[in-house]
Amino acid sequence: MRISTILCSLLVAAVTTACAGVKRDAETYRADTRSVLETKNSAVKACYDQALVDDQSVSGEVLVRFKVEKKTGRLYDVAVDPAGTQAPEALQSCIVRAVDGLVLDPVDRREGIASYKYTFKANPPVQL
Repeated sequence: MRISTILCSLLVAAVTTACAGVKRDAETYRADTRSVLETKNSAVKACYDQALVDDQSVSGEVLVRFKVEKKTGRLYDVAVDPAGTQAPEALQSCIVRAVDGLVLDPVDRREGIASYKYTFKANPPVQL
């Protein structure tokens, strides 16, 4: 049995003011965005599990950058930042598909620009 480790970190910057929605402080915006992303943890784990099928030692980070639309709360322009990513292309693409289009609800008065880092570590097989 193989146990894998997935660690995550989030950086959010809220920019531009609008009229609709709530106005979160920076920490609340970060926490709420993290909560939305965490709804896809099982999908991200499935992405990593598939990568482990191809390579049992696959490890690395995937840094995903995205924006949060102020009118709808939808995550858009989701893309992997190659400078902060050391994981296989298939894993990167799978993660982008998993989180693209998520919605922050309620919407915020400000558009958010964020990055979220997934860290994957393949642990040695457990001896039974």
